[in-house]
Amino acid sequence: MHNAIQIKGNSAVLFLLMAAAQALAQPRPVDYVNPMIGTAPLSDKEYVGGNPVPGEQIYTGTVNPGAMVPDPEGYVCVGPVTGYDGSGGHMRGAGYRYDDDTIMGFTQLNGEYSDVNQLLFMPTVGPIKTSPGSRSDPAAGYRSERDPQQEKASAGYYSVFLTTYGIKVELTATKNCGFHRYTFPASGQANVLIDLANCRPQADDAGMTFVDQHTIEGFQQCGGKTFYFHAVFSRDFVARGTWKNGITTNTASASGTPIGAYVTFTTEPGEQVMVKIGTSTKGLSAAAQNLAQEIPGMDFNAVWQQTKSVWSTIMNRMVVEGGSPGDRTNFYSAIYRAAAGPHYSWFPSYNAGAMILARGMPWAAQKAAGLHWHWGGGYWGPGNVSGLVGLHKRGFQNLDLEDAFQKLRDQALNDGGSAGAAYRKYGYVPANSGVADYVNRSIGLSYDDYALAELAKIIGRTNDHDFFLARSKSYTNLYNAAAGFFCPRRAAGSWILPLDPVEPHAEDIYREGNAWNYLWFDSGDISGLSNLLGGPDNLRAKLDTFFTASYHPRVALRDLTGVIGLYFHGNEQYRHIPYLYDRCGQPWKSQELVRKIQKNLYRPVPAGLCGMDDFGDLTGWYVTSALGFSQVDLADGYYDIGSPLFPKVTLTLEGEHPGTFVIQANHVSDANLYIQSATLNGKPLKVPRFRHGDIIPDGSLVFEMGPKPNFNWGTGK
Repeated sequence: MHNAIQIKGNSAVLFLLMAAAQALAQPRPVDYVNPMIGTAPLSDKEYVGGNPVPGEQIYTGTVNPGAMVPDPEGYVCVGPVTGYDGSGGHMRGAGYRYDDDTIMGFTQLNGEYSDVNQLLFMPTVGPIKTSPGSRSDPAAGYRSERDPQQEKASAGYYSVFLTTYGIKVELTATKNCGFHRYTFPASGQANVLIDLANCRPQADDAGMTFVDQHTIEGFQQCGGKTFYFHAVFSRDFVARGTWKNGITTNTASASGTPIGAYVTFTTEPGEQVMVKIGTSTKGLSAAAQNLAQEIPGMDFNAVWQQTKSVWSTIMNRMVVEGGSPGDRTNFYSAIYRAAAGPHYSWFPSYNAGAMILARGMPWAAQKAAGLHWHWGGGYWGPGNVSGLVGLHKRGFQNLDLEDAFQKLRDQALNDGGSAGAAYRKYGYVPANSGVADYVNRSIGLSYDDYALAELAKIIGRTNDHDFFLARSKSYTNLYNAAAGFFCPRRAAGSWILPLDPVEPHAEDIYREGNAWNYLWFDSGDISGLSNLLGGPDNLRAKLDTFFTASYHPRVALRDLTGVIGLYFHGNEQYRHIPYLYDRCGQPWKSQELVRKIQKNLYRPVPAGLCGMDDFGDLTGWYVTSALGFSQVDLADGYYDIGSPLFPKVTLTLEGEHPGTFVIQANHVSDANLYIQSATLNGKPLKVPRFRHGDIIPDGSLVFEMGPKPNFNWGTGK
């Protein structure tokens, strides 16, 4: 009896140990984050749309894999740079391309566009070199070849092995600071270079001073902005000096441009040298203060784990059960990009839903309270009126709608620049009004008017509602029934025809698109578009052609990638279009398209993004679409349903009414992509949409999935 008890006791202990080991081995949501996704250009000819433009490179793979935290100030992202010499402006927008063979340094600030790569540090071994060399001739400078097999990135961390020097580089970050750890080989001249001329935009001025035998501080002025730094090393320098115009000296300071500095150590095999770098746009003392507050010691692992913990808090708001490892990697890596913070997101435009779910209502409310609202003047034409209205409909109660409306109304009646003036005078922006991409600007201003009408209705301004709603139909003035598209028109009213609706335009007639793309631009009046096209049957037929016709432009346009038919998922203005079948009685076609995009245009590899991420928009679409829905109209407070990717996702809700909301897709698989039926908060859901406000504590959205379309589900009004 005693032996039996002993055996049972041992079994219990063994079971507990095995369970604990299994728990430790089970990846957490944050462990799936892979910032290397999107660092290489798309290689599938099927999806690149005739690109690259002759003499250029493919316009994808534009994120930096460096370490960052949510809400960095000043684009703090501590990462590698391989070159700024890409053709076509933004080809190397983040300064890094996975397919480059060499690395020329590690900057503390990295944006997605060609405007933020500052404060470059580079570890080397041997004689001091003062220029980086080139990608074609790396030996001419301090560049190093890298080992892609030893290159890794995770949430808040980046590492690479510099094969030229035998140095392992590790990076992590805090809100305002970068932290570098270099593992050197045995050397009597192990160096760290600080090149204040190697940056983007070009340095207008710079300066640096050695404070003591392990500290250096300075500034770099680029593009009208000044970035200050305060760098502290983990050990004293054996030697140090500066250079100017390529000439080195042992002086303790340097100013002007081009300048740089070097510090030298003697190292044993595997010896580590660390440097922590505080940054600020306010001054040297602010940079030093940020460093003292955020990295008081010299414990790299502690800072790395602290940063990972911050990211883990965000990832844990959406806990996935089931699905393939690749899909989970895509999902959490997409959250990482979408949730990176105010400098990395055009919140609340585009995929505001992804940001709200990832960051939580309190954060989003605080962010929204500080935004400036404007009618017109946006990059594509519309301002962000729809974002204001949509946030209110999604439950944000801290917005001063009365004050915002007064300002927006005044702008809509008197402002908006040349485009606004032409729009008010003619009812559209004519071709000869001196405004580029005038067709999409006309449609965009009509969409702003629609959103402003919604805002007027919310605050009880009936006359204003009626006025702006009527004016929001102005986009129809550019619809040419014979052509079947929105076409350019002169101020006198005559059309500029013929127009090839497939041929793309950069900033003429349409911005980064063609007539097909902008047919669907006004997402606030899909019923009005249906009427223009001759009814729902014609709308459906037009959508079918859009997604199935072949795209063969005479001139390729670098922005148009991620091609399915004439649809370009790689450019941000079009990503609502796959969901438009929900609005015309054929939701199963949206389900097919969304799943195709999820599987083919998002992949857990460096070449896994089909376009520029645009500060979390491309990845933000994936976040909500993987959950099963996305936004079509930013101003209506609804989500349109696509095809959920995971068997179960538990959302953590924060705010006044905390709790969890479960999204469940029973029997979902690669084959079972069609929705057979659905329930929302315990009640049958018979339409392919729901309100953001339906995401409530202890609520659920449950889908029954199958291998064939249910032609009866979701087809009603």
